[in-house]
Amino acid sequence: MSERGRSDAPIRPEAYTEEYFRTSVEGHERFSESGGRDVSPRFRRALALAGPRPGQRVLDIACGRGEVVLQSALRGADVLGIDYSAAALSVARASLNGAAARGRLALARMDATRLALADESFDVALMLDFVEHVHQPDLEAAFREVRRVLKPGGRLVIHTSPNRVFEQGMYRNYVTKVHETVLNFGKNWLGLKKGLFLNEITLPIKPQPLVSLYELELHVNPQDGRALRNALRKCGFHVRKVMHYQPPAAPFFPNELYWHNAMMKTLDLVRFFYPFGHLPPLNQFFSNHIWVAAERPRD
Repeated sequence: MSERGRSDAPIRPEAYTEEYFRTSVEGHERFSESGGRDVSPRFRRALALAGPRPGQRVLDIACGRGEVVLQSALRGADVLGIDYSAAALSVARASLNGAAARGRLALARMDATRLALADESFDVALMLDFVEHVHQPDLEAAFREVRRVLKPGGRLVIHTSPNRVFEQGMYRNYVTKVHETVLNFGKNWLGLKKGLFLNEITLPIKPQPLVSLYELELHVNPQDGRALRNALRKCGFHVRKVMHYQPPAAPFFPNELYWHNAMMKTLDLVRFFYPFGHLPPLNQFFSNHIWVAAERPRD
């Protein structure tokens, strides 16, 4: 079967456009404002888990716009950011050009399943928002390549979203039913018409959360914590920790619509069991973000 006809064929690099990185990828607002000098809570958590420091070599896989490359270099590490999208590297080079950092930084176009890098040459690797973009055979090939280039004891930090347990389980079978109940109650019992709060955009009832067209096309391999742990073990990693953590969410409505945001927060008590849904063990079901800290064993 041809590459084009395969259901598990890799996504073409050209699908990742400059518009995608500047308008859709996590943290694009802060990147637009700061050029990567300030990053979102999701990236700050990744950096805290990775702990880049002087004297370390860091590999950022699918580096996108390059802000994690810059932040790691600002902490003193020597950093290589790789991506197979020419558009990503174009944006990253423009933002990193002339950046003053304590460590050295570099960018290269590379396929994560075939790393043109020496064995045991990195202390830390990051895979942020990469896992969901590659089919399972390629993901496991990338894991094996990362294990090869990490030094014994080297760390791998992963972030992925969506969480398959949340989207295909809790969201589809519970959250949408809460939305449907609220919409029906407002219409049939209170006689309320659709408005800023009561509508199918604020309270979606379709089985899949509202996502961008990019996500519909590019998220080909959603994961859950158990599947990630098993795949990493299969590829020779020791999994230190699997975490389900929901980064702080911005208000749904503008800040001046105080009562509308208050209603959304009240609804969160029911649909997400907030704040308890963000705590173990419920966070495995109600968080849409998964973090993994793994390492290459010292053998």
